[in-house]
Amino acid sequence: FQGKEIFHKRVRFAQFYFLDKFILLCCGAEFHLISSHLDTAKDDLKRYKQRSVCKLVQKFPMASTMEITSLSAVNDFYSYIVLTAGSNRALEVFDLNAGCSTAVIPEVHTRSVHQICQNKGSPFSTQQPEAYNLFMTTAAGDGIKLWDLRTLR
Repeated sequence: FQGKEIFHKRVRFAQFYFLDKFILLCCGAEFHLISSHLDTAKDDLKRYKQRSVCKLVQKFPMASTMEITSLSAVNDFYSYIVLTAGSNRALEVFDLNAGCSTAVIPEVHTRSVHQICQNKGSPFSTQQPEAYNLFMTTAAGDGIKLWDLRTLR
């Protein structure tokens, strides 16, 4: 898998998104939404020819931060929400259906967030639909906080 995109900084995080239809990459203070097509056809005569393609769909900059420290997006079901946390200790909510940032929560922790975890559900049990609005953040030395997307508290 090779792309023609040249990143200006080191790629810190990558994950599949939207039921493996896209790839999210964090680079500096922005994340990139990339569409990909992996060619799985086997042809012994043309096996060295690269036919897999990736293409940048859009870049999403995080407001007033130097670097994204954590990113979370659900890949198990269709969800348009991407959560990012930056070195400025803020958390930003992106709606990729609208193609923009929808909310910024300043000073989420006393230090930069290093992990965001969204509720992805379980194949073994059912949950109330409201439970999918919950997510957690954690920062070194600051514990864990449980958040609700509806109230941003």
